[in-house]
Amino acid sequence: MFQKFLPTLFFLLRFLGAYIISSVAYGLYIAHFDEIERTDPFTRSIVFQVAEISETMGYETRIRMNAHLDYPESGLEQTFDTLYFNGRRTVSVEEGCNGLNVMFLFASFLFAFGGQWKRMLWFLPAGLLLIHLANLMRLYLLAILNITADGRYFHFFHKYGFTSVLYLMVLLLWALWVGKKPTKDA
Repeated sequence: MFQKFLPTLFFLLRFLGAYIISSVAYGLYIAHFDEIERTDPFTRSIVFQVAEISETMGYETRIRMNAHLDYPESGLEQTFDTLYFNGRRTVSVEEGCNGLNVMFLFASFLFAFGGQWKRMLWFLPAGLLLIHLANLMRLYLLAILNITADGRYFHFFHKYGFTSVLYLMVLLLWALWVGKKPTKDA
C-alpha cells in the first residue's frame, strides 16, 4: 500500500524542499535590506517597470524611493517604494508585491514534477516571464484602480481579484507542464 503513494510522497518532499529552500534564502536576502532600511533591488526594479508602463499610458509618474522612511513613528518593518501618477499616490510596492514568491512556487513545482531538461530550459524562463509580466500588469491596474475609484475597491482587488488571476495563471502553466509530458512511445 505504501509503495502506491511513494511517488506522490517524493513529489511533495521535492516540492516542499525546493520551495522552503528558495523562500528561506529569499527571506535572508530581504532581511538584509530591512536591516539597512532600503528597498531591495528586485522590488525597486519592479517599481521602475510599472512606472515605465504608466508613462507609456500617458501618466506623469514619480517614484518615492524608500517611502517607508516617511513613517518612522509607525514602526514599519517592511521597506517599500511608492508610485505617484499625475501627482496622486497610487501604490506602495514592498517585497511581497514583486512576484518572486509566486515564481518560487512555479519553479518548485516544475522541479518536483520533473520532465525533460531540454523542455524545462525554455518552459521555466517563459513561465517566469509570463508571471513577471502578469504581476507588472497587476500592479499597474491596482494603481489605476486606486486613483480612479479613490481606493474603494483596492483592498478587494489587491487581496483577491488580481491575485487570484495571477495564481490561476500559475495553475494553467502547471497544467500545461503536466499535460504535455511526453510518452515513451513518442
